[in-house]
Amino acid sequence: MKRLAEHFVDELMAHAADDARVWLLDGDLADSYGATVFADRFPDRFVMAGIAEQNMVSVAAGMASCGARPFVFSFAAFLAYRAADQIRVGLVQSRLPVTLVASHAGGCSGRNGRSHSATGDIALMASLAGIEVWAPADRHDVVAAVAAARSGDVPLYCRTPRDALADLAMPPGAVRVASGGGGALILACGLATHWALEAQALLAGEGISCDVASVARLCPLPRDIDMLLAEPRPLIVIEDHMRTGGLADLVAARTGCVPDLWFGWHDHPPGGDTGAVRQWGGLDAATIAGAVRDRLRR
Repeated sequence: MKRLAEHFVDELMAHAADDARVWLLDGDLADSYGATVFADRFPDRFVMAGIAEQNMVSVAAGMASCGARPFVFSFAAFLAYRAADQIRVGLVQSRLPVTLVASHAGGCSGRNGRSHSATGDIALMASLAGIEVWAPADRHDVVAAVAAARSGDVPLYCRTPRDALADLAMPPGAVRVASGGGGALILACGLATHWALEAQALLAGEGISCDVASVARLCPLPRDIDMLLAEPRPLIVIEDHMRTGGLADLVAARTGCVPDLWFGWHDHPPGGDTGAVRQWGGLDAATIAGAVRDRLRR
C-alpha cells in the first residue's frame, strides 16, 4: 500500500514523460510522499520551494499563466491555511489551472500532532467559487483527479490522508457504491470511506443491511449524488473533517438532505496512533456501527 499522495506522484511521472507542461513544486516535504523520484527523473521540472508555501503557490500561479501545468505538494495544514490568500487571489480569482496536492489531511496526523492536522480544509477551499475540491479514497480516485486536473482549466485542491490506503473493492464512477443489500445509506469520502466499509461489515454481521457510497469530488458534487439521495431512507455521513463546511453540509446545501447521523471531528484531535485517535473521536468502526444500529432499531 502507498499513501495517496505517492499515487499522485506516480501519475505525474507517467504523464510528465509525454507532457513537458507538467511540473512538481514541493514545500520541503518530498520525502513524505515520494516526490523525490520525480525530482530524480525530471530535475528540470522540479522546484524545491522550501518552507514557503505562500511563495510556492504564487510561483505556481505564474507558471500556469505561462502555459505550464504545475502540481504543488505539501501538507494540507500548510497549503490550505498558510497559503489561503494566495490560493484565493492567485489561483481561484485568476482561474489558473494549478493542482494542490494536500497530503496528511484530516485528523489522523500521527506523531506530528494537532499543528499538522487539517480538519477544516474542505470548508475553507469549498467556500472559494471556481475551485474543484477532491477527497480521493484510493488510487483509482487519484487517477480520476489527475485526469480532471490535466483536462480542465480551473484550480484543484486534492486532500489525501497521512495513512497508506488499499484500493477499494468498489466500481469506478463519480459516486462509487458498495451495495450491502439496501437499508440505510452511509455516505463518505476519502479516508472515511474505509471507516464506512468497516462499519458496514460489522453491521452486516448483525444482520443489518447498509449501502456505502463514496464521493471523491466534493466541489462541485457530481450529479449522481441527486439520484442517489432521491430514495427516502436513513442517511449517515462519515467524514474525516469537522461538520461545518464538510461533506454533510455540502450535501445538505445541494440536495436539502440532512443526515440522520453524522460522524466526524468535534474538536481538534490529538496526535497519536490512528486507531487511538479514532477511538478518541468516536470514529472507530465499533462506535460507528453501534450508533447506526441504535438509530435504525428505534
